[in-house]
Amino acid sequence: MTDAEKLRIVEMEKEKLMEENSRLHKVIERLNQTLNRLIGRYISTDKIA
Repeated sequence: MTDAEKLRIVEMEKEKLMEENSRLHKVIERLNQTLNRLIGRYISTDKIA
């Protein structure tokens, strides 16, 4: 395997990791939004009770 082929493999792996990282950040963002909504509901329910 030549250096150019090795470099291409590493670049492809980097691209896959960057895409996965982006997907994971979106999941974390959605989880954070859900958590914030749940906390907001808990606080508003707690004030009523």
